[in-house]
Amino acid sequence: MADVNRFIKEYIKHNSTFKETSFDDNNNLYLCSDESQNVINFDKIIEFKYPDSNIRPKSFDTLYIYNNLLFCIEFKNQKPSQISNSEIQDKLLSGKNELVKLFQKLNIQVNKYDFVYCVVYKKCIEPRDRYKCGIEKGKIQFNLEKYEKNGFVKKVFTDNVNFFTKQFQKNFYKELKC
Repeated sequence: MADVNRFIKEYIKHNSTFKETSFDDNNNLYLCSDESQNVINFDKIIEFKYPDSNIRPKSFDTLYIYNNLLFCIEFKNQKPSQISNSEIQDKLLSGKNELVKLFQKLNIQVNKYDFVYCVVYKKCIEPRDRYKCGIEKGKIQFNLEKYEKNGFVKKVFTDNVNFFTKQFQKNFYKELKC
C-alpha cells in the first residue's frame, strides 16, 4: 500500500499556498495572504479531472496534509449569515468522495487518515455581526455537526480567518499571515 506522499507526488503541479487558494475572484480579494505553507489546490485537481464544468462536482478549496490528518479547507469571503448551508455541505460530501477516489486509484489506504473539514470565513466587523459571531464562536455552523457525529469526518471547524490563523499556529507551531 502506498501512502499520502504518493498523492503529493502525483499532484505536485497543483501545489499552492493559502494565499492562492483563498482568492475570491468575484471581489479580487485574498482571505489569507500567507505564502509560507505548502498546500494542495484541490479545486484545481477537480477542474483537471473534470474539464467539463457541467459535470464537475463541488469541492473544497485546499488540502493541507499534516501527518495522518487531511485538512479539507473551504475559504468563504462572506459573513456566516451569507453562506449557504447546502453549498458548504455539498463541497464536503463531493470533495471528500473525490479525494477518496483519488486515493484508491493510487492504492492509498484511506482509513489510515483522518479527515478534518474547515470552513474559514471573513472576520466579522460590523457590530451586529460581531455579536452573532461571538454567540456562534466555537459552535459548528452550516449544519455540519452531523458529519462529525456520524464519523464522515473526524472534526469540523467553522470560524473566521483570525481563529483559523491562531489555531494553525497553536496546532502546527507555524505562523500564518492571514
